Amino acid sequence: MSNGIEPELRRIISKVLRVIVGIVIWSLITIFFGLYLEWAMVRGGFNAFNAMFYTWFAVSFAILIYYFYRIWRE
Repeated sequence: MSNGIEPELRRIISKVLRVIVGIVIWSLITIFFGLYLEWAMVRGGFNAFNAMFYTWFAVSFAILIYYFYRIWRE
């Protein structure tokens, strides 16, 4: 008699959920700083907040992609 779902299916579902949660958290943080605080908007010239936001965006996106790679490499 089977007890719950298959271990392979459980592992795949876990990976998918970790990817979804990672995207949602990264998106919320990026949208908050970029759109709500308007750090992504270049108005009247490029300032320090724009530089911080775009640096955050590039670095955190690269880290997010690497995190996804590590999840699916397992």
